[in-house]
Amino acid sequence: MTSKPSHVRWGIIGPGSIAKAFWGGVAGGKHGKVVALGTRDASKPGLADTFPGARIVEGYDNLLRDSEVDAVYIATPHPGHAEWAIKAAEAGKHVLVEKPFAISAFETDAVFHAHRKAGTFAGEAFMYRLHPQARKLAELIQSGVIGDVRMIQSSFGFQMPKFMPEHRLFANDLAGGGILDVCGYPVSMARFVAGAAVGKPFLDPVKVAGAAHLGQAGTDEWSAAVLTFENGIIAQVSGAIYVALDNVLRIHGAKGRIEVPNFWFANGNRDQGLGKIDIILADGTHETVSVNATEHLYSFEADAAALAIQAGKQEFDAPGMSWADSLGNARVLDKWRADIGLEYEIEKPAKRVHTLDNRKLSNKGTAIPSRTIPGIKKQASVVAVGFEDFRTFASGAILLDA
Repeated sequence: MTSKPSHVRWGIIGPGSIAKAFWGGVAGGKHGKVVALGTRDASKPGLADTFPGARIVEGYDNLLRDSEVDAVYIATPHPGHAEWAIKAAEAGKHVLVEKPFAISAFETDAVFHAHRKAGTFAGEAFMYRLHPQARKLAELIQSGVIGDVRMIQSSFGFQMPKFMPEHRLFANDLAGGGILDVCGYPVSMARFVAGAAVGKPFLDPVKVAGAAHLGQAGTDEWSAAVLTFENGIIAQVSGAIYVALDNVLRIHGAKGRIEVPNFWFANGNRDQGLGKIDIILADGTHETVSVNATEHLYSFEADAAALAIQAGKQEFDAPGMSWADSLGNARVLDKWRADIGLEYEIEKPAKRVHTLDNRKLSNKGTAIPSRTIPGIKKQASVVAVGFEDFRTFASGAILLDA
């Protein structure tokens, strides 16, 4: 395990637009500094200008070996999240992983297992959860201003200009589609609101029913789901990469409703979101609560992660995404995908040929003895393993590879 730094030195894996937003958050925060950027093409023009002050490191593995890096922000396409988060744990590095934490709940659990063993911090980067707007929203719900919460409507959808088969938002081999890219936001918010209604950090639904339109790449282009909670709350969540949605959170209660526009940006953009919450009561009363958070939008999660690392914690405090919270969110997305029959090609046996951390299996010079099994014509190796009822090859392979 790494020591507790007084000022967290960040490395970034993957130099895309979200990485630039995180760099801005660290620069605008109080408890960290981006010191290195890991890239597979260090000669790419403009990297030094886009990430000023960061050393450009050729290769992700070299970044993990860098003794001047305490923590890593993982901003690769979705399929790389689990691999590099596990390798970071093995290198003694803390991680903040851009959402989704991994492709499935099984992958998410495997990453947490690696960091549990390493004693390092691991968090999912839902930056809106650390923005002051989230705490204010929970306070309003718990104050009873709209009475008992009954229904939630939450969406995140935008219109891509055209179908681009190689673009990460469409590409099957990059786990494209809206469910993993944007639907984690409305799902995590619905679970957050349902939990706040009963004084908890989050609440997992007891039932999930999903639907979607699958496009030419076999990934979801627009989708919706209904989440049912044990306290009677029903949430309607939707997401899209090929349909512009209204992108408003609506919380309906017995006395009125709360509306939050563009909640993931706190009604702003990647640089700043002041935070805005509208309360509309049944008697026609309308009040706007302004949070007035002027800091960089991503500074809140960057500082929260740094403070957790400095305190020796392995996960975020609420309202950040704890490990149980991230696992619950991933399970909802898994069920949603199962309902629409979406299993990515990279999850199937033909392409899942390495371990989750992208290594080849090795028997280390030993072999399992063979024996004759009734019904099988030739001798076979025998091993008995007790495990869950895995429904997909990819989920079972994680345990069997281990």
